[in-house]
Amino acid sequence: MVQISILGGKDEIGGNKIHVEHKGTKILLDFGMGFGQNSRYYSEFLQPRRCSALTDFFEMGLLPDIKGIYRTDYLEHMGRIAEEKDLDAVFLTHAHADHAQYIHFLRFDIPIFCTKETKIILQCLEETGRNSLSDYITACEAFKFYRNSKKELSRVDRRKKKYVHERDFQIMEQGKKVKVGRLEVEMVPVDHSLPGACGFIIYTDEGNLVYTGDIRFHGLNQELSRKFVQKAKSVNPKFLICEGTRIDSSEVDSEEGVRGEITRLISESRGLVLVEHPIRDIDRMKSIFESARENHRDFVVPLKAAYLIEALGDLCPFCIEDVKILVPRKSWGLIYKEGYEQNLVNNDYEPWERNYIYRSNSITCKELKQNPLNYVVSMSLWEINHLIDIQPQNAIWIKSSCEPFCEEMELDEDRKQNWLDRFEILKHSAHASGHASGCEIIEMINEIKPENVIPVHTEKPDLFKQADAKIIIY
Repeated sequence: MVQISILGGKDEIGGNKIHVEHKGTKILLDFGMGFGQNSRYYSEFLQPRRCSALTDFFEMGLLPDIKGIYRTDYLEHMGRIAEEKDLDAVFLTHAHADHAQYIHFLRFDIPIFCTKETKIILQCLEETGRNSLSDYITACEAFKFYRNSKKELSRVDRRKKKYVHERDFQIMEQGKKVKVGRLEVEMVPVDHSLPGACGFIIYTDEGNLVYTGDIRFHGLNQELSRKFVQKAKSVNPKFLICEGTRIDSSEVDSEEGVRGEITRLISESRGLVLVEHPIRDIDRMKSIFESARENHRDFVVPLKAAYLIEALGDLCPFCIEDVKILVPRKSWGLIYKEGYEQNLVNNDYEPWERNYIYRSNSITCKELKQNPLNYVVSMSLWEINHLIDIQPQNAIWIKSSCEPFCEEMELDEDRKQNWLDRFEILKHSAHASGHASGCEIIEMINEIKPENVIPVHTEKPDLFKQADAKIIIY
């Protein structure tokens, strides 16, 4: 019998953690952070205590307290006895935090299956992030000591290579099944708001299971999702685990419409154009890039976006040389001052950032201030203080990201608006969701014709009852 347990993603958007067991084989489909549950207790400046290892996460319901999946260094620090591994593999649909962030807590010896793009994005997050939970590709043992040259105890860090573990990532290819114990798993690409998103088909001798991951039908790669539906239909699934972020929405979005609106707004602008967008949404960046080029402007990206574009290589629809890279003032701000040696300027930046400081297509805020009509700039609240250096005139801000869905995001939105008001920047909107609308979800279910549907990634599972299938609500 196939046993399915929804450990996260029930009655909430995101936080997917789905446990599947069949004849002794146990796998996880995604292992993400639940934003809703997390925001009930924590905020940007109030976080689970690192010193507690997993205790705070278990106590506040952020992680399921189950045996055989978590890092032994964390368990030992909590005073628990080391456990035998009791999970055969993890399958990630994509690299968004609500599907992948909590793999940080998993044992180092559990294989993680995903697409090439997903691994690249996670690696970029690890290498450029300061998040304490960003050990994705490699992980350093925590709460460990070693004897230093003076025979004294010292805390382990990443400089002690013997304590750093590389996780067992396995890249999945389209059309090739992976055998894990008594299960076979096939990766099928879908269209979503970042590269490498996919769904999975799990084959068993007691019926097949299909998992959509996050899916949409209106993006630049919408044909992938349509092929996914046909593939899912062909296996006559006993179970369909289906996302329902927008199950209550009848509005059908269009990425092409977003591109057209951004193009129009740029053409009418008489100053600098600032665009707020998801930093890892390469399709959205492509839309902005093409809109800028059509208006004879250069697209300017921040350092983290430059790092991702370069890491993706041929998997990105444009290359790093096609854009401008914004090198902002940091630390002592020596990038604006003359007469300082390069090594002194470099000290203002993280090691990974230094590779971009002196490139031929790198620019500073001084250039944006002097020639605003030449540029369309990727911008967010986290870089908004650059406006003080840019001093924009007649600028516009295009919000090309989702609306706030929690109190903390609403506060950030108000804070951002204060900045825009301060510099008299007009705000516009041009966005398409990363998720299918309600009517598209129901249509997909009716096309696939599963025996049973399990809604996840939704706050309104009852609306799935519109579909012609048996709905299982946990």
